[in-house]
Amino acid sequence: MHIAPSFPNLSVLLIDPSPHYRRIVRTMLYQAQLNRILEASDLTSAASIFIQKQPNIVILDWDMPDGNSIKCLAAIRSSRTSPFTKAPVLVMMERPDRRSVVHAAKLGAHEIITKPISPNNLWLHLSGIINVPRKYRETAGKITLVPRAISNNMF
Repeated sequence: MHIAPSFPNLSVLLIDPSPHYRRIVRTMLYQAQLNRILEASDLTSAASIFIQKQPNIVILDWDMPDGNSIKCLAAIRSSRTSPFTKAPVLVMMERPDRRSVVHAAKLGAHEIITKPISPNNLWLHLSGIINVPRKYRETAGKITLVPRAISNNMF
């Protein structure tokens, strides 16, 4: 049995077209004391919630229909359309392949997690987002993440 970490006072926008999967992830977030959970099933409602509520963290399903996940992540990182371009984004993928992972990373995903998600894996990625913040740079009106540096002390 693993004990859930505590991430109080943070809000999460969970974007996934499946109500069943949103319920599963919501339960895992509640276990980590993330009680301010906003949910969206599509790009339109996600955009509205994102602008109005400005969540601390976004959890985004990469496999949304019509490429909406790509549009959503690009919109979050665009300084022209987003009031909160540095919101940490955790991307969930059902079948991650190299091309999708690289594309999500280039668009500004902080972390990428594979579905189905275990509570411990979700908490580990959330802990990385919260406790090891990434640096940003702005290029041509888009916010991008600075790649993580490999520590010289590792070897």
